[in-house]
Order: sequence, then structure tokens, then C-alpha cells
Amino acid sequence: MLERSSAEMVLRPASDAVFALLNGRSTLFSEAGQKIFELDRVGAFIWCKLAQGASLEDAYQDLGALGIDEHTARQFTRQLVDVWIDRALLEVDGRMPADFAFSAVLGPLRIGVRAASRDLLRRLHSLFCVSDQSARGDDDIAIEAMMLDEQVLLRGENSSISRCEVEALAPTVKAHITERLIRSNRWTFSLHAASLVKNGEGLLLCGQPGAGKSTLTLQLVDAGLRYAGDDVALVGADGTICGIPFALTLKEGSWDLLSRLHGDRYDTTHCRADGISVRYVPIPDAHNQSVSASWLIFLNRVESGPAELTAIDQLDSMRRLIGNAFAADGRLSQAGFVALKRIVTGARSLQLTYCEAVEARRVLMDLCNGKA
Repeated sequence: MLERSSAEMVLRPASDAVFALLNGRSTLFSEAGQKIFELDRVGAFIWCKLAQGASLEDAYQDLGALGIDEHTARQFTRQLVDVWIDRALLEVDGRMPADFAFSAVLGPLRIGVRAASRDLLRRLHSLFCVSDQSARGDDDIAIEAMMLDEQVLLRGENSSISRCEVEALAPTVKAHITERLIRSNRWTFSLHAASLVKNGEGLLLCGQPGAGKSTLTLQLVDAGLRYAGDDVALVGADGTICGIPFALTLKEGSWDLLSRLHGDRYDTTHCRADGISVRYVPIPDAHNQSVSASWLIFLNRVESGPAELTAIDQLDSMRRLIGNAFAADGRLSQAGFVALKRIVTGARSLQLTYCEAVEARRVLMDLCNGKA
């Protein structure tokens, strides 16, 4: 069971939401969404109570005074609150308790995390490789998590809130921070790739979902390569690459391998937005800086056969990387193309065809050690 927040949940209208009566009909205008919504009589009553600073408990009781039973009042109010949160019409009022907080380092950014309970904090802590038990106040991105009945509310630094299920908390926060990093002006574009480092040289594992990037990354970290990220690699204008070193994310098919390598330390299950269950493995001493890529490995997972590497020419490599690339505005710019050219001309491009991750690990370690 999750602990309840020690602070009372107080929701209030967003600063850009305006309530108005038009011919006696209750309406809301959202400046952010540029939309007008109509409220029925009970919805208007609840909205006005929240605008007056009332808590949800106050709203339930006041609806009871109108002859609505408590169960119906709670159900109807929560349905409205969920809709208003999804439409960015509500904000959370008040400060979070300082008991459960930490900061994490992620690439060039410092992430500040506060939670309303120890359980929520533990779920969020599992997402990061590098953290300390403090909240300094100078964080680049601030995340706050609190419970509202059986759901989690997330508040960002602009006071906006979103909601998710408890099991989806860490994946939701990961997606939010990743998007913020991708949209940063510091990076020219991003790649779907896992990132590892060997003696200061970068190795990228590129492949479609299901190609085995994370499982193979776990194998390579166990073999001695330094972990830098298993999902997205950020690319600078100079062609250097910076992974996003969230904790390694493993889907259910890799949990047996995880158990053999790490025991049962990482058995908390999280649920992504696509419904897939994952577990997070914080990797000690994760690499948190940009590197130049020395090896570009395109994964080709097959049902059977030995693991083998095949050289790819630079044009084919460019085409494949462009297929894996994405930018904040959805376009690969000229600067992005030049950065890709620098990556391709400075690295060896190879396709790894494999069935078993153990064999793939051996082949890639031979490559990194100059034996292939």
C-alpha cells in the first residue's frame, strides 16, 4: 500500500483559465488551449468552490448539502477533476513537504525531485543512475509527485500538472525529461540508440524496438564497457554524442538475465504508456559527458545463426542513421546533416546479425579490443 500524503491536496483553477456566464450558461476559457468549455450546474458549482480555495473534501461535503450522496459526489467530482487536469485547467496549490527529495544528474542537467511519500520517492529514485539525497533549489528541471486518491499528480516547474497511475510514474517522468532534453537548443538532433564508452571512445547500438538494444547493453556493461544510455543519444553540431543515462530499462524478456547478473535487487515493475512492463537498473559510474563515436553498430536480430559483423559503407550508414534520427521540429537541418556526416566519417559502421545476446557480446568485445 502506498503512503498517503501528509499535506492536504488543494487544487485551484489555472492562472490562464477564466470562468464566465454567457446568457446564463457557465463557461470556461483556456488561454493555453485556446478553447471554451461549457459546464453544467454541478460542474460550475465545483469549479467555483475550488476558485474560492476549497479542498476536494469541502466540495464533497457541500455537494452533500445539495442532496447528492457522498459516493456520487466523489465520483462525479473526480471525473471532472481528471478532465480539467487533462485540459490544463487546474494547478496544485501549496508547497511540497521537504522530507522526501533528491537531485539527479542527467547529461548537462540537474533534476530536482520531490515526492509526497517514501513510496513515490523510491519509484522515482530507481529511474536515475547518479543522484544525491538533497534538493538544492538550483535544478534545471523540477519534478513533484503527490497522490490524489489512487492516482499520481505530477507538477512541473511551470505549475502545470498531469496525472498517471502509480505504476506509470517513473516512465511518465522519463518521457517528460527526455522531451525537455531533445527540445534543448544545445542539441542538433537525436538518435534512437544505446550509448556505451570504451576508453573514451563511443559505441552506438542502433536498431528498431525489439532489436535487443537494452539487453545487449546490459551484457556489454557486465563485460566492462561504460554505460551512457540505452534509449536516446543527443547529437551536437560538432558530431559528438551524449547519451541520456537514465537507469537501464529492461523489458520482461530480459528479467531472467537481470536476475542472474544482479539477483533480485531490481524487481520493482513499472508500466509504460504503451502497456509494456519494465524494470529499471541504475548503472554505477554512468558516463555523463559527450564522446565521439568510434563504432556504429546496426542491430539485425534473427531467429537462428551465429553472431557476425558486416561492414557498411558510409552512404548506407548515413541512410540508416537518418532513419533513426529525430529533431524537436521534426526536420533534419543542414547542420544536422553535417553532424551526421562527421559521425559517419569518424566511425566504423557495421551491421551485427545475431540471435543470442551472449554471442553478440563476445563479438562486440572483440571489436572494441581490436580483435575483430
